Amino acid sequence: MALSLRNKLVIWTLIFVGLLLLNCSREREAKIETTEKTDSTTCAKPLVNPNGDSELALLMRAMRDTTKSFKEMIMAGKVPTKFPDVFLKIHSAQPTDNETKKPSFNGFADGYLAALKNLSSSDDLNVKVNYNALVQACENCHSEHCPGPLGTIRKLKLK
Repeated sequence: MALSLRNKLVIWTLIFVGLLLLNCSREREAKIETTEKTDSTTCAKPLVNPNGDSELALLMRAMRDTTKSFKEMIMAGKVPTKFPDVFLKIHSAQPTDNETKKPSFNGFADGYLAALKNLSSSDDLNVKVNYNALVQACENCHSEHCPGPLGTIRKLKLK
């Protein structure tokens, strides 16, 4: 049973595509391994932005992750009492695009820091209200400055 020229071409094409996909997969895995290393002093996480991550973007991701952990703590009946000091750098952190920080940014940043301090000094009775105020501070700023993460921010609220 001899294969026709067309069938041979199809088989070789499939083999070629399979090898190409396998090679691309290995290259992607190697790339992921090199970007997964983190730097705890700058809050660096695996790269999300192919053009590089700004200091402010990395700080915001750390804020998101910490807020998620606060939510889990509160749902477990605990009150978060500490937050990373690096969050105090919100005013000076460099954005990806300098146009991102409008004149109102510092007021929003102050509101966030005040909400963060209120949360860290909460008691059992007002921890959920103060937590949601923290999330609202994020939502308020992102409504004006960088709306991309609003969906993720809204999911952080406690009901």
